[in-house]
Amino acid sequence: MNATEQSDINPTAVRVPLDRSKQAADYLRSAGGGVMDTLAHFWERLSLTPPLARDDLHLVVVAKKPAAPGSINFTSACGAMLYVPKAHRADVLASTDEAAGALCDYLQTWWDGNPLQKTSAVTAETANPPLPINYVTGLAAGVAAMTPRLLNLVNRKAPAKKNVNIRMTLPPEQPAALCPKVRLARAGDEPALHRWRKLYNQERGILFDADVNAWIESRNVCVHEPNGEIVALAKFDLALTTTIEIGGVFTFPEYRKQGFGGELVHDMVGRIRQMGKTPVLQVDAENDPALTLYQKMNWIELGRLARVWLNSAS
Repeated sequence: MNATEQSDINPTAVRVPLDRSKQAADYLRSAGGGVMDTLAHFWERLSLTPPLARDDLHLVVVAKKPAAPGSINFTSACGAMLYVPKAHRADVLASTDEAAGALCDYLQTWWDGNPLQKTSAVTAETANPPLPINYVTGLAAGVAAMTPRLLNLVNRKAPAKKNVNIRMTLPPEQPAALCPKVRLARAGDEPALHRWRKLYNQERGILFDADVNAWIESRNVCVHEPNGEIVALAKFDLALTTTIEIGGVFTFPEYRKQGFGGELVHDMVGRIRQMGKTPVLQVDAENDPALTLYQKMNWIELGRLARVWLNSAS
């Protein structure tokens, strides 16, 4: 997947009905190489959205080959987007620069013809009201190709914030032993869970839900307790049809560089495999210690998922 690849045919972005959301989701899975699977999970359920809310959902597919108006040839797709104006966000996959341009052209054309655009207040800094979009996520190469155009549409010179996560998996031939010192979180672990939440937010900038009792009841949090003290924690995130994502892996500072994080992750991999599913996780591309750990454990990169906050880093 390379956003710099070029096509001999100018691709066209077409809005498709939500009853074709499963086909769009299948395209995300196949073209995204596993990176877009979480987004595909939600796209697939777009057809269940209440009818009154559907006009606000722009499901767009970019095709290399022309199709009849309102239709799309998914076999020739080179990009896709879900844009939700009320939420000011978009999920995108663009496999070529031209596909990225086609998606931006779609957004600009829609906004130019939107009556809201004509009534929006014009600031002193801009001659045109900005497109209502603050947040973009998707396959990193395509997001990077779209970002300069999107910044122009929202009258910004630089993103408010951006990050790239590397999505990884442990190949099935790589062993992952269960650890007898790893267990599910239970009543009495609340102090450690609260500390985990606080420190993870301080170090990684991600704040977990504060209801630690719900974490315990969900049986989705694992703790590593080798000598009567909890030294590391992690959780099972979204479970999809074939995969389960491991998230929030954290070793308390005083216990680092002793292998506890690796033992915890290996145990969770073993549990996921016992369920007949594939383990995946995401690592911030700038988190060198975590990347080094997973590479030593023979995890492999599936691809990169970018998140860009155009207007607000909140």
